[in-house]
Amino acid sequence: MRISEQQVEAAEQRAVLAEGERDAAARELELSPYSDLAAAKHSEAARTAAQLRANARELRQAYEQQVAEEMRRASRPELEKAAAAAIGAARSEMAGLHEGFVEALAGAQEALVALVEAAGAYNAAIESHTDVLAAAGLDARGGETGGERNSLGGARLKVDGRVYEPVTEGGAPAWVLRRVVEGRVSKWHHLLGALAGAALDAEQKVPDVLAQAPELAPGRGGTRTLVGAFKSLRGSR
Repeated sequence: MRISEQQVEAAEQRAVLAEGERDAAARELELSPYSDLAAAKHSEAARTAAQLRANARELRQAYEQQVAEEMRRASRPELEKAAAAAIGAARSEMAGLHEGFVEALAGAQEALVALVEAAGAYNAAIESHTDVLAAAGLDARGGETGGERNSLGGARLKVDGRVYEPVTEGGAPAWVLRRVVEGRVSKWHHLLGALAGAALDAEQKVPDVLAQAPELAPGRGGTRTLVGAFKSLRGSR
């Protein structure tokens, strides 16, 4: 709804009248300082005056914003004409960056799916071989190769002296994301705390796998770097 200047002036006039009534009530209270009626009248008049003044102030502010917006709209064509070069540059650059961002998201999603599936296959193989070797009477402690489960049912497989344990399937993606955020965004980014637990699981369960992931190559940050990190991790498997 459009605010008129007359509405603003009427609201301010009401505030002025209310403030006059408040001042009159204050004088009556000075003449009768122990009168409950005078005190109540002054209190009510002061409350009303304060409310009407606040309303008038808010209405004036809204009116001024409205006037400023109308002036801006009226001059918009001239402003756009003057900024034609800047508008063209923004249009050209953002169209390409938008397309690249979409492509990067698709690539990152594909890489994440591959990473999670690889972790799932890794875990399934550990579970299977652990049970087979344990059933054959070979535990993971008595020799170079064996399998056993802990009191919680977790599998532990040893093959030629190397120990394998299942990793949470979200752990490896969380580790990669944490690494990219630290390396390309900020070491104090708020996401790092949320990623810490899952990333730590990967660090504890598959440290040898993570150790083979190459360092982030120098370059610009952003989603393209994230995709590159995922693909680097895929290539290290």
